[in-house]
Amino acid sequence: MKKYTFLLCLSLVSNLIWSQGTSYTSFTMASANKGKAIKYNAFGLGLIPAEFQLFGKVNLVGLVPSEHLMAGGNHVSYRKTGFGISWRVGVQNIQINRAGFGDLNIDTARANSWLTGKSKTTYSFGANANFVFAITKKIPAYIGVGTIRKRQFYEIQTPFANPGNTEWQIDRNETKFVLNFGGGVFIPLASRVVLNLGYDYLPQMLFVGIAISGPFNYEDIDLW
Repeated sequence: MKKYTFLLCLSLVSNLIWSQGTSYTSFTMASANKGKAIKYNAFGLGLIPAEFQLFGKVNLVGLVPSEHLMAGGNHVSYRKTGFGISWRVGVQNIQINRAGFGDLNIDTARANSWLTGKSKTTYSFGANANFVFAITKKIPAYIGVGTIRKRQFYEIQTPFANPGNTEWQIDRNETKFVLNFGGGVFIPLASRVVLNLGYDYLPQMLFVGIAISGPFNYEDIDLW
């Protein structure tokens, strides 16, 4: 009798555990199934406002590439909120590296007053970590902070060179990483094309990029 009573109790407990497990599993799956995040990956250039003439007569204000020629990308992943990363590479900095520098030491030039007074700042590379939040389900905004590598160059005119024959030399004591920040927004335009507009503090510019949304990017959008 005790044996049958034990088996009956074991059966009841097993059924109870099974039913609780089924309920708990269903609840867990429902709460965890929030749908996949929306992702945008934009690539573009840094632009600045500038005045120019159309046909030599009409003065217009438009956007032209920044003198620093910064290229890069912005990448976000979000539901209601999310995270992203921005990165930049200075094309001007690469061009200066290819041109090469003079052999003269910058401290020697400064001690002998050979500096012309002209200087040039370049930015080699940098990245920001961004917090992303949804304005609408398809339009996210982001803001973040990070760092960027800054380099300083000075023009040198030595008494041994012909007048006007100058060279640029880097001051390695002024090469350093500095704090940077920025933000922006992604705006779907047509079909799968998404416009990315952003602002960079260093160097100050408007970033304009284009992202191509994946064919299944929005398939879980109603789950969150």
